[in-house]
Amino acid sequence: MAGTGIINLDMLGEKITKAAEHISRLKEEKLRLEETNKELKEKIDLLYILNGDLTRELEILRTEKKKTGDFDQTREEIKGKVEEMLAKLDQLDV
Repeated sequence: MAGTGIINLDMLGEKITKAAEHISRLKEEKLRLEETNKELKEKIDLLYILNGDLTRELEILRTEKKKTGDFDQTREEIKGKVEEMLAKLDQLDV
């Protein structure tokens, strides 16, 4: 009977050792995951900053494009008026 108790005690010791090793691995994995999580949060923060910068730059480009479009429209209007005046001058030369 004493032999069975020792065997059970040895088995319990092995189970405790395995459980301790498993807990140790889980702690290491937790630390790795926390570090990865921290890195990912930093990348997300950087992406938000870049997104804000790109949004501002896009607005600047849209404003510039609108100004260019307005300029092109004004230029076309001036061209049309000049052509009208030239046509009127041609009629006067008759």
